[in-house]
Amino acid sequence: MRVYVYCIKEDYSCQSSIKGREFENEWFKLARDGTVLVKGANRRGYAWDGCSPKVKISDIYLGTPEGVLNFKTRQSKTYYASLIHDVFYQFSRDIKSFVRRKEVDREFYDILKRDLFIYARLYYFGVRLFGWIYWYAGYVRGIRGLRGVILKKEQQ
Repeated sequence: MRVYVYCIKEDYSCQSSIKGREFENEWFKLARDGTVLVKGANRRGYAWDGCSPKVKISDIYLGTPEGVLNFKTRQSKTYYASLIHDVFYQFSRDIKSFVRRKEVDREFYDILKRDLFIYARLYYFGVRLFGWIYWYAGYVRGIRGLRGVILKKEQQ
């Protein structure tokens, strides 16, 4: 059973350092200039589990804690980092031939630092240590049959 902690119902975009590559599917887009767009306006929104792993037992979630409230964004300090990280990992099967896991993990770390999360380094260490389980297994959360369209790949 999937555990979803968050759901956005509007599109969210941010600038990443993952540049020179393009990808698009129903749920997210990576533009050549590094812009990442999460398509929250689709259907009933885009849902993700925040910082993993988590399990739901009755009315509580157990697992990796989310950050405290960031008063500037009015979200958890891990909210945006986990959103961007999770959307890349969700579609790792489609993008891992031209986006490296290390790049995605670094985006996670950079967003945590931007949002002043004091445990950014610890969480980064966690995704570097255990993220391969999800990335290389081609783990896809949500709709398994949904495939993206690779628009263009630039030589690295």
